[in-house]
Amino acid sequence: MRNYGPAGYLWELWHEGPVRDRENIVLVHGYRLPFSALPGRCDEQFGNLDRLLQATTDCNVWQFEYVGSPWGTYDSVSVYASRLDAALTRISEITGNRRCSMIGYSMGGLIARRYIAMGGKPNVDKLLTLATPHMGTLRFEPFSIPRTARFYPMAGIEIRPDSRLLWDLNTNVESSSVSEFAALGGYSWGYSDGTIEMGSTSLVKCTADGSVAEKFYFAGVSRSHLNINRIKTDSDEVFQMIMGFLMGGVGGISKVRCPEKPGDYRVPFFLTFSMAENGRGRRPSPRVVVTSSGRNYRGPRICTQGARTETGARIYTVQLRPEDDGEARIYFGPKEYATVQVHSGQSTVVVRPIGTGTAKVTTSAAVA
Repeated sequence: MRNYGPAGYLWELWHEGPVRDRENIVLVHGYRLPFSALPGRCDEQFGNLDRLLQATTDCNVWQFEYVGSPWGTYDSVSVYASRLDAALTRISEITGNRRCSMIGYSMGGLIARRYIAMGGKPNVDKLLTLATPHMGTLRFEPFSIPRTARFYPMAGIEIRPDSRLLWDLNTNVESSSVSEFAALGGYSWGYSDGTIEMGSTSLVKCTADGSVAEKFYFAGVSRSHLNINRIKTDSDEVFQMIMGFLMGGVGGISKVRCPEKPGDYRVPFFLTFSMAENGRGRRPSPRVVVTSSGRNYRGPRICTQGARTETGARIYTVQLRPEDDGEARIYFGPKEYATVQVHSGQSTVVVRPIGTGTAKVTTSAAVA
């Protein structure tokens, strides 16, 4: 493979074979642990997928390596999205065509969405994500600890469900997605792929009353997090779904596998919301009650790393169980609460800050 990236080790752009006047497919890898990527060598998380795509499609296939430090994925998702923008500029210089289809693995899907939100939407025809924590994860360190920016990787902090990055992406999903969008999630470990909760890997858009207004394509595959992108042959189920999507978008992948929803697998899911301070500047302690199951979530079950929305409301998340379906009450006072509709297995973000209106206000679950 040849690296078409800059001379320094900020980012690399790998391509094998001749560059043709064809469409481009850009592969964006996932989170890198320290010393897991070396300068001047393609890690090839997508190695066999790259070769199969070159043999099966008539496209230029590029592997974008965004990690520019031996310490792994230490910078923010926005930094890597900016590097993706530079990589697409380089592709445009080489091929004369900036437009592309993207396949994002794990955190690579969030980098692609952040790039789209930063103005890259006109350049992306299709986006397919593999085991991407669109709604965040709490499963393993250092991502399940309170934010200490001096000591922990920023990107790791940003893939918590209560991060500002995910809040911004998921409260304005129109700006961070494209019309041809599909997501695959793994369930080899019951309700997760061993790393990412399955209820976090899909997106839908809801109306103000909580009913689903638009669903993006989603399907589950029996793969672990480390294997969902490890394609062995062209008969591989995941490869067939990738090819269906690249050739025909959502309609093409739907012919290979009918669309599903995480609730079909009865998996836990996140409810993320923000809470405004009261008139005395104090931060109330939220409590979540699901009326159908009677479960009462409070205290350490409701997580926050202290991130705030643009208006200053603090962001919280709670992991609900598969049986929690229907009305959830988010209490911001002893007898004051707002209501939101939750859907079993489908993680949800409540857009309007809790506690800014009167009791029993129905909030808008605008993105899930």
